[in-house]
Amino acid sequence: MFNGIKGVFIRVNNIEDATDKYLKVFGGKLVQRHKFEDLGFDTSVIEYNNDTFIEIISPLGDSSPVQKALDKFGEGVHLIAMDNDDPAQTVNDLRAMGLNLINDPGEGSPITQQIFVHPKELNGMMGLISGTPID
Repeated sequence: MFNGIKGVFIRVNNIEDATDKYLKVFGGKLVQRHKFEDLGFDTSVIEYNNDTFIEIISPLGDSSPVQKALDKFGEGVHLIAMDNDDPAQTVNDLRAMGLNLINDPGEGSPITQQIFVHPKELNGMMGLISGTPID
């Protein structure tokens, strides 16, 4: 079902400090700094030679979903993106396990956006089914 971890998303209060710290400690190359105003968060993406990444996310306001997660869980792992060769089959396998999936269009419907395993299923952390087509 899964080939391994594609990337890890870390939620933080201060994106500048965290980005500097992660680059100093873990190395890698900063390939993106972007504010997703519509989603309510700021992001830094650090890539590695083995085609994996760390994405650091920080809220842009008090109503941001990232701020709500910070308030509830504090700083730490927000999401793990898993790599797989067949996202549709992976979604079917996860459905068969009875897991609550976010953005699941339902059996028989095409997958047109990213699908996540709900945080209640993974001890407060989301799981992203990487490779899922996006509209």
